[in-house]
Parts: sequence; C-alpha cells; structure tokens
Amino acid sequence: MSTPRTPLSQRLTSLSQQLHEQWKPVLDRLIGVIDLKDGVAVHGIAGNRSQYQPIAGLSADECSLLHWYRSIGIRRFYVADLNGLMGTGRQRDALLALVTEIRQEETLWIDSGWTGSISRMDQEWLSRMNRSIANESNLRWIIATETADSLDVQDRMLEFVNSSNLTLSLDFRAGQFVGPETASNWVLAALKRNIREGILLDVASVGSESGPASGEMFSDCVSRFGDMSWITGGGIRNVKDVRGLVSEGYSAFLVASAMLPALGTGRTPENS
Repeated sequence: MSTPRTPLSQRLTSLSQQLHEQWKPVLDRLIGVIDLKDGVAVHGIAGNRSQYQPIAGLSADECSLLHWYRSIGIRRFYVADLNGLMGTGRQRDALLALVTEIRQEETLWIDSGWTGSISRMDQEWLSRMNRSIANESNLRWIIATETADSLDVQDRMLEFVNSSNLTLSLDFRAGQFVGPETASNWVLAALKRNIREGILLDVASVGSESGPASGEMFSDCVSRFGDMSWITGGGIRNVKDVRGLVSEGYSAFLVASAMLPALGTGRTPENS
C-alpha cells in the first residue's frame, strides 16, 4: 500500500516556514521578484524572457507569487512587466491588481519598460496606479537603462512621478552595460534630478544560482556614488551571500530562485 501524499497546501506551508527561519536574519533586506508575463508569474533564467515558464506549485495569476513571498515574511516586492520590457504592451490590469494587493508598510517596485515619451493612456494609467496604492505603503517606478531611449526619460517620468518614487536601474548583460550613454552618466543625471535609489543588475546571473554578480564596474558605482542607496540581485543563494553584499555597501537585495516553491526545497540552514 502506498503512503498517502501530504496535500500540496501543507507542503507549501511547511516550506514557507522553513524559508522564513532560514532567511530570518536578512528578511528586512530582501525584495521578492515577480517576473510577470501575460498576467502569470514566471521563473526568470539568464534573461531569456521568451522561455520563462510558470512557477510550479503556484496558481497561474498575477498575485500568487506575491502571496508566497509574503508567507515567508517578505514585505517588499519587485515586478518586471515582461510584456512591457519586450515591447508587446503593458500588463495594465495585472499590475493594477498587484498594486491594490499591497498592504500598509509594504513596497512595490514596477519595471514596465519605459522608453521615451509617455502616452496619454500611460499617463492616465500612472495616475490611477498612484491613487490605488494603500496609505502608508509605497509604489516605486523603475527607469531601466535597457529600454530607455535616452537620459531624457528621467525628465519625462518626473512629469508624472515624484523623484522620491523613482528608482534607476543600471542594466548589464554578462558584464556589459545595456543602454544609451554610460552607467556613470545615468547615475550623475539621476542625482541631479534627486533620484537617490539605484539598482545594479546583470540579467545573465538571474536564476543562475551561481552566486551574486559583482565585479569592478558594480563596485565602482557603489563606492563612487555613495549618495545613492544601492540594490542588487541575481544569483543570490543564501544568507551568507546577502551578508557579503551588505559589507560591500548594498542596502537591499532582489531574490527569486532561492525562494521559489520548486527550488526552495533544496535550501537548508547549513548552506546559509
């Protein structure tokens, strides 16, 4: 006679509790990443966005991964609108659903692939999104260099979003900066406009489980531009990785693979 399997809901509850205990020392520094494609949370690997697949163990909707991160104890979330980033149209309804799900004292970053001018439809949507966020919670918009057409996108976004709610993302692929101008010029332009938060991310390391991407260019940005609060991510495996990055000057960290239900089962306190 076969042994009855534990219901999925119980297995997920047990896993979320294990992950909470494992990551507890650094939970306040973690930002759970939600890669959203066609309204479904998918697992990002190495920036090959067309090949991202839905996350095993979770329902196929825009809020399922947010609920999972919250069950672990994460209260800050980053959503990448893959449709917007790939130029196939913003997922406005799905992103609005995520915004309305955010609770007091939680933060949501949104990267929706801003390029150049802001259309009237986008203006109205931005306004609705900003109105829909709960009191005492925070909605931040990302200006990503990989999709921007020029430094001027910062000024265009500032027409509709306060500088305190904008975050600059310096994007790299296998160590090479992706975007117009240079990484330094982007940071200098952001500081001039009172944008004080930046992300350093190499998409080649996303989902790799090979350890955090760093290097001379990342270290140079963190050390040269101390007026920015720096976030990084990609390849983070455990608490030890986070603590090492804190010592390098980063303030918060994007995580996904190490927290996902299908992959998180391999994480134990011993390899933290």
